[in-house]
Amino acid sequence: MLREISCQPLDNIEDLTYTSVMFKRVMFWLSKRVTFLVDTGSRGKVTRLATPKWGLLVIAVVFAAFLGFAGFSITSRATEQVDYEKLSHLEESNKLLGKQYDQLEVQIDSLNMMLGLLGRHDLQLRVRANMEVLPSDVRKLGIGGKEQTDNELLALRKTKSKQYQNVAEISGTVNELLRKARYQKESFTEIKDKLTENKHLRDHTPSIRPCNGWQCSGFGYRIDPFTKRPRMHNGLDISNVPGTPIVASADGVVSYTGARSGYGLCVKLDHGNEIETFYAHLSGIYVKPGERVERGQVIAIMGASGRSTGTHLHYEVRVGGKAVNPLNYIIDETEFSF
Repeated sequence: MLREISCQPLDNIEDLTYTSVMFKRVMFWLSKRVTFLVDTGSRGKVTRLATPKWGLLVIAVVFAAFLGFAGFSITSRATEQVDYEKLSHLEESNKLLGKQYDQLEVQIDSLNMMLGLLGRHDLQLRVRANMEVLPSDVRKLGIGGKEQTDNELLALRKTKSKQYQNVAEISGTVNELLRKARYQKESFTEIKDKLTENKHLRDHTPSIRPCNGWQCSGFGYRIDPFTKRPRMHNGLDISNVPGTPIVASADGVVSYTGARSGYGLCVKLDHGNEIETFYAHLSGIYVKPGERVERGQVIAIMGASGRSTGTHLHYEVRVGGKAVNPLNYIIDETEFSF
């Protein structure tokens, strides 16, 4: 036990001796002088410069520090220059974005105005087509699914960017315009389908005068010119000169042509939907049974065939086999003219 304790100081002494020797060697090496011969160029004269090695070491350390500082300064300056250029570029980009925001606001106002006009036109079409008119708040809200938030917009919101408010407002306005536009598209499609569905009914419903002339007898009870007794008159008598063109009052199919007792030469048109028109006292017929005719097409000419007191057209409209007042199926109820 005593032997182990006595050995420790000896080891320490050896370590100190080794360190002292190495220190002396280093100091000795640093104290040595280094000689430089410098040719000054004047008459072959050589200048001798001597300096200790530690001086060279100091010079090397100072030079390295200078190089490091110079490199750091150059790097910092270059970084500042790059940052300044980025800042200038960002400022120019912000100015450009500001102008684009202004242009977008103008375009959005124009789109809002256009959608407003389309909305009024949509309302008029619905009224004319006898369709349901939705409440104004529903029309303003439009249609569409759940709004989706852009990831970039969320990023702007998280960074509390000043541009978030502008971008959010424009994004919201664009979403609103898209909803209104989708509503208008769906509404116009619905109106188109409705009008297409009703077109057949409109085209096949009597709505125009069958000929020019003046009304000489109307629908209802009257004194029969031959029997001098009251009798129901199932049609409308229109008088004009012989040969006056007679036109179909709606699209349809010719169901009968020929002579009938009391009516002379006559034509019957089937317009579908249990609607028929009848034209009598003709002097000529231009169509044949089974032929399709269109509204305004000439089908015959006026005459005085059958039991008649003069040249005229006897015109009837029947719905479900029952005679109705033809005046209710003439859009223009003004006085007939030549």
